[in-house]
Amino acid sequence: MLLTGSMIGGKMIALLATFSMPLFLTRFLTRDEYGIFAQYYVIVFFCIEFFSLTIHANLYYFYPGSDDRRKKALVTNTFLFLVMAMLIAVTIISVPEISRYLIGEGELYEYRYYILAGVILLMPAMMIEPLYVLRKDLVTSLAYPPAEILLRLTLVVVLFLILPGLNSVFNAIILSAAASLLFVSFYVFRGFRGGGRGQKLFDTGLAKEQLKYGLPFGAAVSLNIFFQRFDKIICISFLSTTDYAVYAIAFYGIPGINQIYDSISQVSLVHMIEKYKSGKMKEVVEVYRSFVARTYAFALPAIAVVMLYAGKIISFLFTENYADAVPLFRVYLLSFLIFMLGTDVILRATGNTRTSLRSHIIGGLIVVPSIYFLTKFFGIWGAMSGALIGVAVPRLLNLAAQIRLVKSSVSGFFPFEKFAAIALITLASITPFFLIERYFTYGVFTTALLGITYLILVAALEIRFDLFPVGRSVIRGWLAQHTKRLFIFFKLI
Repeated sequence: MLLTGSMIGGKMIALLATFSMPLFLTRFLTRDEYGIFAQYYVIVFFCIEFFSLTIHANLYYFYPGSDDRRKKALVTNTFLFLVMAMLIAVTIISVPEISRYLIGEGELYEYRYYILAGVILLMPAMMIEPLYVLRKDLVTSLAYPPAEILLRLTLVVVLFLILPGLNSVFNAIILSAAASLLFVSFYVFRGFRGGGRGQKLFDTGLAKEQLKYGLPFGAAVSLNIFFQRFDKIICISFLSTTDYAVYAIAFYGIPGINQIYDSISQVSLVHMIEKYKSGKMKEVVEVYRSFVARTYAFALPAIAVVMLYAGKIISFLFTENYADAVPLFRVYLLSFLIFMLGTDVILRATGNTRTSLRSHIIGGLIVVPSIYFLTKFFGIWGAMSGALIGVAVPRLLNLAAQIRLVKSSVSGFFPFEKFAAIALITLASITPFFLIERYFTYGVFTTALLGITYLILVAALEIRFDLFPVGRSVIRGWLAQHTKRLFIFFKLI
C-alpha cells in the first residue's frame, strides 16, 4: 500500500507538470503549430510503445523470487531487448516509403529526424518503472516521474522563450530525453560490479524464457496500441493540422486517472502473480475483484464530475480556441469505463499471454477497417467512433477469456454489488452539482471549489461504506500518525 501511494504521488506530481506543457504551448503556438506538435507526440510514443513490445513487463513475472545473480541477468537481458527493439524501430521508420506512410507528407515530415531521435532516446528508458516497482524503491517511484516531466517542461519553456518556434520545443524534448536516459542507465546497472567468477550478466537460456513469456503478451499489447493509435495516425492524412489539434485535445482524458490506475494495477499484478505461483487461483480472482472495485471507486466519480465541467476545463486549460473539443472530450471519457476493468491483468499474471494476442488479432479484423472507413467518410467524429471501437473490442474479448480461464461466471467475476454502491454514491453526489451548473453562472474558481467539494463528499461516503481505494485502517493509521506529529510540532512552538 505504501508503494502504491508513493507511485500515485509521484505520478500525480508528474501529471501537473505534464498538463502545464499544453497549457503553455496552446497559448504561444498557433493551432496549426500545436497540431504538428500533437502529431509528433503521437508518432513518437506510438513507435516507442509499438516496437518495444512492452518487453520490459516480463520483469514483473520473473523478477520476484529470483536470487541476485538471476536478477542481474534479467535486468541486463531486458535492457538489451529494449535497445534491439529501438534499433529495429529506427531502421523501419527510416525507410522513406514507410516514413511517408506513417508520418504523411504534410508539415510533420519536415521534423522526421526529431521523431527518430525521440525513439532512440526514450525507448530504452522505459524499463525504469518495473524496476522501481519491483525493487520497492519508494524514493525513485515518487521522485523520478515528476523530475523527468519537470525537466522537459523547463527546457521547453526556456528554449522557446530564447528562440520561439517548434524547433526549440523539439530540441528541448530531445535534450530532456537524453538526460533521462543517462539517469535510467545508471539506475538500471547500479550495483553491477561485473559478472564475477562464473556469473554471466547476459543469460541466453533465461533470455529465451523471457522472450517466450514476453513476446506473445508484447505482440498483443502492440496490437492494442496500434488499434488505440490507428485513428490518430490515419487522422494525420485525413485531417488538417488545425482539426488535428482539436482532436488531440479531446484525448487528454482525466487528470490523474491513468496514473492512479497504473499504480494500482502494477502492484495488484505482482500480488496476482504471487498467488498464481502458489497455486491459489481463487485468491487471484479475489485480488482482481478488489482491484477493479478500487479502480471504479475513483474512476466513476471522476468521470462524472469531469463530464459535468468539461466545457470550463477545456476553455481554462487550452483557451476558447479549443472549445470544439468539448463534445469529443465527453464522448472519449466513456472509454475509461472499459479501460478500468483491467482486461488483461489475469492473463498476464498467469502467463496466458497468447490468449491476449489472439483476442487482439481477432479484434483487429473489426477495428482496423472500422477506423479507416469511419475516419475517411465521417472525419473527426468518425475517427472518435473508431477510437472507441478500438478500445472496446479487444478488451471485451480479453475479459471473456479471463472469465473462462478462472472458470467463473460474469456475476461471480465482477464485484457488481460494489459497482452498484459506487454508482449510487456518484449519482447522489453529482445531482446537486448538476443542478447548480444548470441554473447558475459562475467562474473557474467557484467551479474548482465545487469540484473539490464533490470529490470530498464522494470520498467521505466511500470511506463510510468501505469502498474507498485506500482501506479504512490505512487512513486511520495515516491520520493518527500525522495528528501526533502536528501535536508535537505545536507543542514545540
